[in-house]
Amino acid sequence: MSESNPFVEIVGRILNGNAPANVRAAAARGALPLPRPTLVRLQVFLLKDPDEEIRKGAKEALDGLDSSAIREVLTDRTIPGEVVLHFAKRAAREEALAERVAFHPSAPLGALAVLAATGNAAIIELVLTNEERLLVEPVLLERLMLNPALRIEQRGRILELLDRVSKNQQRKDEDDRQAERDDGEALAETPIEDLEEVARLLDIDVGELLSASEILDPEEFEESEEPEIRDAYRKILRLNTAQKAILAMKGNREERMILVRDSNRTVAVGVLKNGRISEPEVESIAKMRNVTDEVLRQVGASREWTKNYNVIISLVHNPRTPQGVSMNFVNRLVNRDLKNLLASREVPELIRRMARRTLDTRTQSQRVSFKKK
Repeated sequence: MSESNPFVEIVGRILNGNAPANVRAAAARGALPLPRPTLVRLQVFLLKDPDEEIRKGAKEALDGLDSSAIREVLTDRTIPGEVVLHFAKRAAREEALAERVAFHPSAPLGALAVLAATGNAAIIELVLTNEERLLVEPVLLERLMLNPALRIEQRGRILELLDRVSKNQQRKDEDDRQAERDDGEALAETPIEDLEEVARLLDIDVGELLSASEILDPEEFEESEEPEIRDAYRKILRLNTAQKAILAMKGNREERMILVRDSNRTVAVGVLKNGRISEPEVESIAKMRNVTDEVLRQVGASREWTKNYNVIISLVHNPRTPQGVSMNFVNRLVNRDLKNLLASREVPELIRRMARRTLDTRTQSQRVSFKKK
């Protein structure tokens, strides 16, 4: 949609949760002069609107779309994954739609899982075409195996893919075990000069690497149903603080999620310096209430991580987050999340007051803007 289109601002307000009810209702009914893919995107979004009548209007409009209209929407390569997912059940009954879902670049796992579990033999064939994704997300192969429409020759191909998945996982597990053995040997023989290097990287004194530390709320790891987590925790119990700090910077995911909850600031912050830490892990850390304040402060100070909306909303809602960090992000929250923040009794009163001011300012601004129009 062109930047000069007068409805660009309205679309943005709807998606940000800032549009008034009458505008959202018009979009839900399909009464705005927008390209169909854009309008359908708004209608899918409005299925979760807090207003029941708006949700009802959006559902009726989407249910009323015929196959040609849905094909037009799914042909647009820029539509988000939630729109593709919305039409997955319909696509599982219509091969022409299924093809557009199966090969759409934004198709989420859930949409393909619907096709795999409920599509006919022809649709199963479409899903099987994307071997690369099936190998990465083998749950789709499991869904295909349970589909009663599966043909004998298709079952054989799925079994071959499952065998490849198994072999790939075995190789990865062996590589991980070898890496852990190597790490364990290196940690056990860590010389003092390596400790000095770790201290330099973390910008601390060597003495801090020799101070006491413990994992906060360890019961979760001691009683975990996942053997990898129990093994990682037992390994960490045998390490001193310096060894934990080294492992924090180069350990695997399970080790990172344990060590970030260490009471020793140096160890916990070391996890954030691990080059393998992923964005979903940072999202999880931002929600944790059993990490040191410094960990949350470091997450909030990262420009890269705070580009992720889930990270900032988690930081603001986390009562452990320092207030100075939370205040930086309140004005980036959409109205819906500001209202949720107002209802929370876990966040500091200062943050709730700031959320109220931000919401009031936006509401007044919108009233003035629409009066001018």
